[in-house]
Amino acid sequence: MVLRILAALLALQGALSAPWTPKNAKWNVNFESQHDPRSYYGKWEGHSYHPSPRDWRSLSIYQLVTDRFSDGDPRNNELYKGDFDVRDMGQRHGGDFVGIRDKLPYIKGLGCRAIWISPVFENGPNSYHQYAMRDFTLLDPRLGTLEELRSLTARAHELGMYVIVDVVMNHMANEFAFEGHLKGATPFAMHETEEYKLVLRNGGKNLLKTPAGEQPYADFWYNNTWDPEGNYGGPVYGKWGESQVDWGKGTYTWSDFHHNGDLVDYTSPWQITMGKIYGTMDDLRLESRRVQEKYIAMTKALISSADIDGFRVDTPMQVPLEFFKAWVPAVKEHARSLGKERFGFFGEFFVETTRYATMTGRGKTPGMYGHEVFIDDTPTLKGGIDYTYYWYMLTSLVGDKRKTEYADGLSLAYESETQMLDLVDPVSNQPEFAMWTFCNNHDNW
Repeated sequence: MVLRILAALLALQGALSAPWTPKNAKWNVNFESQHDPRSYYGKWEGHSYHPSPRDWRSLSIYQLVTDRFSDGDPRNNELYKGDFDVRDMGQRHGGDFVGIRDKLPYIKGLGCRAIWISPVFENGPNSYHQYAMRDFTLLDPRLGTLEELRSLTARAHELGMYVIVDVVMNHMANEFAFEGHLKGATPFAMHETEEYKLVLRNGGKNLLKTPAGEQPYADFWYNNTWDPEGNYGGPVYGKWGESQVDWGKGTYTWSDFHHNGDLVDYTSPWQITMGKIYGTMDDLRLESRRVQEKYIAMTKALISSADIDGFRVDTPMQVPLEFFKAWVPAVKEHARSLGKERFGFFGEFFVETTRYATMTGRGKTPGMYGHEVFIDDTPTLKGGIDYTYYWYMLTSLVGDKRKTEYADGLSLAYESETQMLDLVDPVSNQPEFAMWTFCNNHDNW
């Protein structure tokens, strides 16, 4: 066992780079060997891709946290020293792709025809939740190899099931601090000289060689060169669906990351779009076309290499709409080329309906409700995890039965949402209410 672990660790030392190499081939969904992230691509030679479901609304979806579900291959549990301990709720517990694959008949027996699994790409030590990305093409080796992920999706499709992968684009891990604020919170700032240079947290250790010099991430690169004419564009949207456009100047345009400080005020359209969530996750500059093209190539590679059926989108309320207007059409077109006509895009709508109305279908702002008027003609997310229904479901069960808003909440929510959301499916050209109803998930119980 010790020899196997040592061998795996030696292999991982050569796998911390996203261009394809013989050393990282076991985990890499990208097959491009040149270090140009915008040219990355995936493939599965000789494979026939599984078509999309005719109607996502007909499926019950089983959500699981991969690390916590089933340990199918104990050999990958201790690849990172000190982060595996089943006795500690804060440590990793060893769940992996093999474990999920072997439990699929059980899940189908519950009546579920789709699974939603945790993010699959490489995270740092611990990070069992998988939301602190270090890379967007290298699978986390503690979850398994590319062949094991393929085995999972192939078995699911054999059983008539579908696989939805949780994807993160808003942020990565925590490699940077803001200059002058190495400890504690960093006030949010925009433009002029108020924005911050990024400082490496680990003092420049364990950096990777990239076309942009030595960097903590293989494919997304920071740059502390100030652009006095830089601008964030917009519009961005706030809690109530209100839009704002940036008229200021000055930012770090050539950095793939935001340099604006921490996210504290979740009602501020600019802060929720550019602030560092919890002060611990490096925020990607998703309004940049350069960053968009990198991420588009990487998610297309995942679909091609592993035959994924849909994405659950993490923290979409912190992502600029212009990113979705670029990413969703590009990924849909790629999925269609593989025979997936209805590739799924579902957001984490842990926000007011007025906010997720801007990113459902073609998008609506308050003045558009009840009318056939939209932000533009480009559809984005199909639907999302409907927290409005979640709250009403809970209150109808445990709330004061004398209050009609508890008993009538679900029907009232449906009535209001059908006026606020663009529900027309671009494939069928028919209205489809594709919101997910649920009673609990990994964030809310």
